[in-house]
Amino acid sequence: MAMLDLVANVDHLVFDVEVALESQLGAQPLPFAGMDKTGAAICAFFLNSSCSKGVQCPFRHVAGEKSVVCKHWLRGLCKKGDQCEFLHEYDLSKMPECYFFSKYNACSNKECPFRHIDPESKIKDCAWYDRGFCRNGPHCKNRHRRRVMCLSYLNGFCPDGPECKYSHPRFDIPLPDPTSQARKVMSSLVICHHCGELGHKINNCPKLPGATMFGGMRAPFWIQPHKMEPLPPEQRQRPLHEVTCYKCGEKGHYANKCSKGALAFLSQSAHMTQEIRQREEEQQQRRLITQQQAVKFVGQRRAGEMMR
Repeated sequence: MAMLDLVANVDHLVFDVEVALESQLGAQPLPFAGMDKTGAAICAFFLNSSCSKGVQCPFRHVAGEKSVVCKHWLRGLCKKGDQCEFLHEYDLSKMPECYFFSKYNACSNKECPFRHIDPESKIKDCAWYDRGFCRNGPHCKNRHRRRVMCLSYLNGFCPDGPECKYSHPRFDIPLPDPTSQARKVMSSLVICHHCGELGHKINNCPKLPGATMFGGMRAPFWIQPHKMEPLPPEQRQRPLHEVTCYKCGEKGHYANKCSKGALAFLSQSAHMTQEIRQREEEQQQRRLITQQQAVKFVGQRRAGEMMR
């Protein structure tokens, strides 16, 4: 290659076709704005902020670096065109995250085009633990990763710099999480419509009539302005040891408090408890039938005695 470059170097040669393509000679403007320009090249003049055709330019106007592929463009439904803030280009490394894998930790589509990100990789390192101490301990929502401190860095200078295999601790005080601060501000702005105090809603107000707690739950009363009546026995809330979760099939909690996730109904215990529940319903129906028959028999017997 070196000898070929010396003997017949063609780097200085520029063909007329290359000049025409770079200067966009013969490129006609689009008949109307908003047309699909997916297969078109990127406008070189727009990169230099010198395109005079505007929205009717037949080439793509890409502004800035877009890191995520547009999920609507994948289905051919994106109407924003060049104005879309997402990437209109099929790139596996920049695909959006799979909704089902992120929520249920499982995806049944074997040819899923979206990214499957490990949930543990999304957990951030605890800045307080890296600094030396975290007051939340094992209950911290961030990751506590043990590292070996670099003795050279602790003494003042490490020759390896950022490529050092040991940890270089940071002693700056971590800034508070803006999302948690926003939640605290929002909770402090909530006003109870019953007592008018800040920090709680009316369904958690301790000053409501009948607000005495029994086993962590509110007493079953109908709250009326001048009158309180207890609920009838058939409408009272059952104790937790009699409640069966319809998701996992275990007793002791309701389905909205189930800790086994949304796929708990696939477990073996759920099928077993469903069969047990059907048997219990059949037994209750038999008991009701026998009670009704016994009441009829007693009524007929009393009527016979009255006739005598």
